[in-house]
Amino acid sequence: MKKLTALLMSVILLLGLLSGCGKTEEKQKGDTATTVSTTASTTTTTAADSTTTTETEGTTGTTAAGTTVNDTAVETTTTTTKVTTTTSTVTTAPTKPAATAKLNGVSLSEYVIVYDNEALDYTERAAQYIHDEILKRTGADLEVVKDITADPAKHEIVVGETDRAISKALDAKTEGLQFSLMAKDGHVAMEGDYFVIAAAAYYFVTTYITGKTASTTVPSKATVCDPIVEKANNYILLIGDGMGENHTMLPKGYDKERMYTDDGTTDFTDGEDFFYGHLFPYAGYARTRSYDSDVTDSAAAATALACGYKTKNGYIGKDKDKKDLKSITELAGDMGMGTAVMSTEGQSGATPGGFSAHADFRDMYDDIKADQAAMTEKYGTIVQCKYDYYNRMGMWSIDLYIDKTLAELSKNDKGFFMMYEEAYIDKHSHNQDEEKATWAVFRFNQAIARFMEYAFYNPDTMVIITADHETGSLTNMGGKYYCATGDHSGRDVPVYAYGVGTEVFHEQTIENVQIPKTIAKLMGSSLASDTDDKYPPLG
Repeated sequence: MKKLTALLMSVILLLGLLSGCGKTEEKQKGDTATTVSTTASTTTTTAADSTTTTETEGTTGTTAAGTTVNDTAVETTTTTTKVTTTTSTVTTAPTKPAATAKLNGVSLSEYVIVYDNEALDYTERAAQYIHDEILKRTGADLEVVKDITADPAKHEIVVGETDRAISKALDAKTEGLQFSLMAKDGHVAMEGDYFVIAAAAYYFVTTYITGKTASTTVPSKATVCDPIVEKANNYILLIGDGMGENHTMLPKGYDKERMYTDDGTTDFTDGEDFFYGHLFPYAGYARTRSYDSDVTDSAAAATALACGYKTKNGYIGKDKDKKDLKSITELAGDMGMGTAVMSTEGQSGATPGGFSAHADFRDMYDDIKADQAAMTEKYGTIVQCKYDYYNRMGMWSIDLYIDKTLAELSKNDKGFFMMYEEAYIDKHSHNQDEEKATWAVFRFNQAIARFMEYAFYNPDTMVIITADHETGSLTNMGGKYYCATGDHSGRDVPVYAYGVGTEVFHEQTIENVQIPKTIAKLMGSSLASDTDDKYPPLG
């Protein structure tokens, strides 16, 4: 009887436990929901020896609807019940507060940023830049989408040419580095060719995204604007080795399909058919003769552009008497500025050498490298060279090194000076290979675009493009260009300038030594000069 009573009590206990099986409790606290699922533990009771064993399992079976499933077995001598407790936490994203700032009477939170699906990388980066600046300035975290992947939203900030109606309405004539913008039907749009879209993005956020509570209005009429420029703190000198004025005409009308060759060369251009320097607001010419010759070599020309001196052919960072000359790189380093020297040729080449070393002759490669190491030790000068690639992947790697160098230089609050050289316009012109010289001009174009994109986002940046000399006496014959020789010539070379103070170069023919002297003057300093120096800084 006692055994029967004990058995009945066990059954009653079992039914009590089962009554809690499969129940789910949900508790909410703030944005966190906690779910607790309870099933039975395994309890085995044997009547013969009255021994109890408890086992806990680590898994829980659930149906698609989320109901816990348990198996229960009741026997005359054994009772089995499974109990498993699992706690899971799910955190939901907090609701984004609406931005107080308004654009054309609409909360910024209601806008979506749109750019063209097939746009160049400049446009994608401009769209992301606008997103990041709006988030930083107002707290509004806008969605960034491609026009082909998203239906038109009620309010959009359209970056570059898209299939949106406002893009078709924004039909303004721009020249050079100008861009345009307008507002229409609750949308805002901006357009700029190639890398100029960066100038539009910077102008837009600086002019119209002015604070967390600001309310601004973009004109409803298409407006043509110039990039924002500020007094220079950063100075970038770009040198096309061997690049005469006719070399800058090589991209015009060139069939880029010819860049697809058996050796893996592919089109790495933006699709442009012109030299980017032609967009710059100021342009002039520079004479290139050296101290002892009407036709300079690269060493004397580099010394002229780096040190402001006419020296003898073959000398690197030395005057005519082989005394060391202070370069503008060293001048900037002495002022506490960041410094860098980059080139598509090796670091001991004449042009990078002229900006980072002193040697009695250009072929003293070990001496040049030793001086470069010393300059890096003293000033932290970045020397990055040897990028002779003619394919898209190669160009991406060049872009990467340019970006990394600029990022490192940008850490210096006092600004920086850097020189970048495209060396192979000269080398291919020496070989009288006009086609590969054209490829080198295209490659130089892409580097120029990268530096200009940086300048637009950092308007205290000055950019000057020039050449050390002309190579090949490149001549236009019936609309095609041919190298008449394989040597340097004494032709004047172009100078293109962008930034505050660079108007002094416009429509002037100067001596090449006046370029670094003028840069030094704009830095607020000066390069030393001989007592018989006839070529002062401009301005």
